[in-house]
Amino acid sequence: MKLNLIYCFFLVCSFLSVRAQEQDSVRQDSVQEKRVKFAIYPALGYSPETKVNIGTIAFFVFNTKSKNPDFHRPSSITPYIVFTTNKQVLVKSDFDLFFGNGMNLNMEARVFDFPDNYYGIGSDTDPEIVEKYTDRYVGMSGTLLKPVTSQWFGGVRFDFQYNNITNLIDSGLLVTEVPVGIEGGRNMGIGPAFRNDTRNSTLWPTHGRFINARAAFYGKAFGGEYNYGSFLLDYRQYFEFLGPKSVLAIQFRMNMTSGDDIPFYKLPKMGGGGRLRGIEHRNLYRDRQLMYFQVEARQELFWRFGGVIFAGVGEVFDSFSDFEINKLRAVYGLGGRFRALKDEKMNFRMDVGFTDNGQYAFYLSVREAF
Repeated sequence: MKLNLIYCFFLVCSFLSVRAQEQDSVRQDSVQEKRVKFAIYPALGYSPETKVNIGTIAFFVFNTKSKNPDFHRPSSITPYIVFTTNKQVLVKSDFDLFFGNGMNLNMEARVFDFPDNYYGIGSDTDPEIVEKYTDRYVGMSGTLLKPVTSQWFGGVRFDFQYNNITNLIDSGLLVTEVPVGIEGGRNMGIGPAFRNDTRNSTLWPTHGRFINARAAFYGKAFGGEYNYGSFLLDYRQYFEFLGPKSVLAIQFRMNMTSGDDIPFYKLPKMGGGGRLRGIEHRNLYRDRQLMYFQVEARQELFWRFGGVIFAGVGEVFDSFSDFEINKLRAVYGLGGRFRALKDEKMNFRMDVGFTDNGQYAFYLSVREAF
């Protein structure tokens, strides 16, 4: 399906700006002031994995004054329910909650009935060789962090997920390759998490640094059915350039795993709306290790509209001895932004990306990619 992306994006945003119901509520007392911002929109989206999405999305952004103002961040909740033309049902909500004592709960909850694609494992998979199967799963993952200083946080990472894999094809890729996880089951993981955060905003930072390091150990001891380890290092930096309405954002990310009992659907993936945009399907490249770098220039334009350009490189591989420069995939693209809330920079986004080997993909989604 080929669409006039720019026309579609601006038409959808103009419609949403008329149909949206926004509400601000302000309550003051002698102890603290709370400000809650709320909006609900009809959701129209697109990704290579789901095709067209139709549903409803809500935005909640609220502020609570902390006893220590150095710990203050706006909290946000974005629940939505979506039905797709791929006959998928997605019910999910993202939470980024900051409490008065500075603690932060960053969590996502998911319930999916999800016809999905399997291309194999590794960096040499072919987008034309694919098996469709059904993955019904329930998941909840995130971090609970306590401030050590105004910029350093420490706490726990948790990840609980149940998958029911069905509708396998006789003599298909999954039956032939028999990857770990073909029977589905429980993944239960927990481990340490650390964060360094000097950003001036969690929603649309214009300067500052964000470093996220965490580990999760999965096993029967936590009620799971698989035994392995998962590790993440995520570094981001934001700069103002060309004026106060222009931002340069960079990200370097490593996802690593250890052990031989890792379900294929839990292996690190390189594509998707928040990773290297432009890869034909988020499941096309996945393996035990992942490393990528991306950069994005963001510009406020007029009214609630903005635009971005981006580029990145990355690779998946089995072990670090298998990493090869000539297998790096490169992506580049551009996108539009529409501010969902009048006074908060939480955006709808439309991105179209391209790869160095001729793939392309576009996305209609919520929040910045990183």
